[in-house]
Amino acid sequence: MSETTGTGAATLENDLATLREDVSRLADTISILVSDSAATAKVAAADAATAARDKAVSAVDEVSASIEQNPLTAVLIALGVGYVVGALGRRR
Repeated sequence: MSETTGTGAATLENDLATLREDVSRLADTISILVSDSAATAKVAAADAATAARDKAVSAVDEVSASIEQNPLTAVLIALGVGYVVGALGRRR
């Protein structure tokens, strides 16, 4: 019976060693996946920021062109917005 116990213990030790190796490889794989995902997210965020900046610059350019083409309209709109903001400020 002691031979059976010794063989069982050796098998258990081998199984535990295999399990440790599997867990180690799994941890390495998860680490690689997380770092790849982080890099992908960083690139996507940079692309989104660039696109947003480009749209903002485009909008500013369009507004500037509109003001240059219609300066009187721009001044009247600014006066109207200022009046509304001032009226709302007085009510409080």
